Amino acid sequence: MSRSLDDLIRAMSDPAIYPHRPAGVEVIQTHISVVFIAGDLVYKVKKPVNFGFLDYTTLEKRQHFCHQEVILNSRFSERIYLGVVEICSGPGGINLRGGGDAVEAAVVMRHIPQDRTMIRMLEDDKITPEILDRLADRLAFFHSVAATGPEISLFGSSDVIRRNLAENFEQTVPFVGSTIDRETHEAVVSLSFAFLETHEDLIAMRMKGGFIRDCHGDLHLEHVVILDEIMLYDCIEFNDRFRYSDTASDLGFLLMDLDFRGYPAYADRIARRYARTSGDRDVLKLLGLYRSYRAFVRGKVLSFSLEEPEISPEEKAAAAGTATDYFRLARSYLVPPLHPALIVTSGLMASGKSFMAAQLAKRLGIVPLRSDEVRKELHGLTPAEHQLDKFRQGIYTPGATDLTYRALLDEARRELEQGKSVIVDASFSRLADRKAALEVAQAAGARFRLIECTAPDDVIRSRLTARAGKRDEPSDGRWEIFPQHKAAYEPVRAEESSYHGIWDSTTSLNLFLTSFVRELLFF
Repeated sequence: MSRSLDDLIRAMSDPAIYPHRPAGVEVIQTHISVVFIAGDLVYKVKKPVNFGFLDYTTLEKRQHFCHQEVILNSRFSERIYLGVVEICSGPGGINLRGGGDAVEAAVVMRHIPQDRTMIRMLEDDKITPEILDRLADRLAFFHSVAATGPEISLFGSSDVIRRNLAENFEQTVPFVGSTIDRETHEAVVSLSFAFLETHEDLIAMRMKGGFIRDCHGDLHLEHVVILDEIMLYDCIEFNDRFRYSDTASDLGFLLMDLDFRGYPAYADRIARRYARTSGDRDVLKLLGLYRSYRAFVRGKVLSFSLEEPEISPEEKAAAAGTATDYFRLARSYLVPPLHPALIVTSGLMASGKSFMAAQLAKRLGIVPLRSDEVRKELHGLTPAEHQLDKFRQGIYTPGATDLTYRALLDEARRELEQGKSVIVDASFSRLADRKAALEVAQAAGARFRLIECTAPDDVIRSRLTARAGKRDEPSDGRWEIFPQHKAAYEPVRAEESSYHGIWDSTTSLNLFLTSFVRELLFF
């Protein structure tokens, strides 16, 4: 006896069907599953689909893979996966009590607190260096105890990797011209195979050294849960060869996702910590290929979703754009590193410049140069010493400002010449100072970006009032001089548009920085 997927979704959207009687049910669809969030429990049903690499077309197969999902994920988590339940159909309709014939199966899980997933904690700015180190250590441990052996090791051979790459490239051909342009597709194909050929000896050594293991296979940020222990969930159960891989490939997925979200410094810290903890120094040599492979797979999977009838036109448009970004990211890992960048802020006092610069600096792993601190150092003051001079007087005369910007750009020049990117946190209210910064970048062969921060006057006034009571705040900006400051500000001109971006500081900084870092580092 069988019912359509639509009938099943309709029945399981009713809270009354569940033994624990949740207050409501949230339904989430992916291209391979339907997830029912029913209070503190989650029921996950596999769709009857066949993508070649995945086959859920019969009830027996779906039941089997439900059990596999529980068994395999229990390696990485405790008390999240509770088991498999039969979905039955009897005289009263579809039920979860076992009455009637089994028509489907569902994995039952505890509802994971979303505010403890790594992706959410990144958005909430709660990821610390200590958490990154714990994650690297935990992953190194998982890999050290994961199953290996002659059969599994075969999946790390150059021939298998080459076939996996070729399959990816072939399966994405239908999307050339939609989610991936032909030039990007051809570049990733040629560069991937060239990388593989160059590193064949190292890959063979890793096969013999036991680095090919039964890994997670789908290790992106949504699948990392940070509780008392760091746990992983939702590993690949539907195809062994997607889990059997070099541990560098498993690590590469996580790092790629951090890069894509705009946190390359976090990815770098995890990679280096993992190499130290695991003793696997060679892992760093292979991450370019495996990060590229993982990014390409993400682009492919999102491209597949465009063919799903359940996905709305708006969701398809968003998925297509994200897939394109993943494909571009895949290419970026296989080409020489980009030149460093000089990033300068611009905007009125209290428009969010220092906050934005500090958050961007964390993502890029650099320390911003802050004009408020440099100015006071030049005048023998500590950052916390306030100089409440009148507008353009005291340490804020035009001459003092010239001296401050020369010092900032001299330091920026030294950093750029060492191949390091630089963030200069200053108002850059004068066109001449912005031009001088551009010239420094050009002379060093660096890229140049100008981020203008904005906020309504009433918001600025509120911020300046709140700031006045902070002892450790180096800025001397205050509302009584704001009108003169605003009147003297020289707006960004059209000629600066090629390197100019704007952030309204009353909107999401996370969205702005994710987009900015992607463009800066990868595209």
